[in-house]
Amino acid sequence: MTRTDVQALPIREELDALARNYHHLREEHRRARPESSTRRRLEDRLLDVRERFERILDEWVPDESLREEWRRYLDEGKPEPSGPPAIEPVVFRGVSDVTGSVAELRGAGDELRVWIDGTLIERIVDDKAFTGTAPDVKFKLNDVEFHETFAASRESLAALRGFLDGQLPPPWDFAQELLADGIIDVHLGLTPRAHRALAT
Repeated sequence: MTRTDVQALPIREELDALARNYHHLREEHRRARPESSTRRRLEDRLLDVRERFERILDEWVPDESLREEWRRYLDEGKPEPSGPPAIEPVVFRGVSDVTGSVAELRGAGDELRVWIDGTLIERIVDDKAFTGTAPDVKFKLNDVEFHETFAASRESLAALRGFLDGQLPPPWDFAQELLADGIIDVHLGLTPRAHRALAT
């Protein structure tokens, strides 16, 4: 994994999503009947989420005091920790049929950073071309055209569709890949990119 890849990992977003999932499951567990199979199933899920949370802390957050902040956030609902920094969300990711290069546009607000094959190429002003929800968005740089691609799995998108239709619970188990692909935010809110992915 390159330095750029590590910097682009949504560590903060994933920890936040896992904490929100944990709080949601804990509330369901509190309401479940004692000794019921539902309560036991929720206990297993709580343990699984806790283990994933701790594994990410151990692997990606070297500062022990910051790890403790995250544990207090998980267990006691303390204020959201100060780090690690949030990622710049993926606004567009696409590939060129001609060169095979991958373009990635990241950012928030008016400025987007353009990465080609992992190298920062330039900064551009967001002209709102990527806020649309219709599929088949393209990006052109120096006469090379990139058509949009999505890395989120079919299973994750199906779970998201099921949640949006009210037929499935929130897709917390897929939060990491949906966050990394710019499909959702930490509150499971849909991005414009999500609408485009779901339309394909």
